[in-house]
Amino acid sequence: MKFDRRFASHLAVHVLDPSTLAYGLSDSPVGMLAWILERWVRWSDNNGNIENVFSKDDLLTHATIYWVNNAIETSIRVYANHNRYPWTPSHHRWPVIEAPTGITFVGYENPPGVTTENRVQHFLDSDRAPWYNHVNITAHDRGGHFIPWEIPDKWVQDLRRTFRGRR
Repeated sequence: MKFDRRFASHLAVHVLDPSTLAYGLSDSPVGMLAWILERWVRWSDNNGNIENVFSKDDLLTHATIYWVNNAIETSIRVYANHNRYPWTPSHHRWPVIEAPTGITFVGYENPPGVTTENRVQHFLDSDRAPWYNHVNITAHDRGGHFIPWEIPDKWVQDLRRTFRGRR
């Protein structure tokens, strides 16, 4: 329930009522900051203090970028569009995603019952794994949705492993 609570309202409103939410957030900088801040608090591995991950300047800078560009609806609309118009491959080759792919899993986003130790195998056993040309799959104990801010050194190492030898 705790895991579902973290994402349920976000997914429901983004998929079912994206324009309603977007109009309200676009009309209120405080409302938009509250909406974004709630995600940063719930989705980051912050040990109960968002400033363990983001400084106040980081939080305000990100929110300001959404606000001055009126970009919140675009960030919301993608959920509804992906739900209404699911992507389908244009070819029958395997893997479907032919580009070399690196995937980083983090402990705070492990599905219920899945540990960091078995996260990679859990993915490899799934129906999604064959779609990708895996060149690097990593699982870290720490970290949440905002990997570059939460575990920057490990994230850079994952990127380097993924792209090493592909220049």
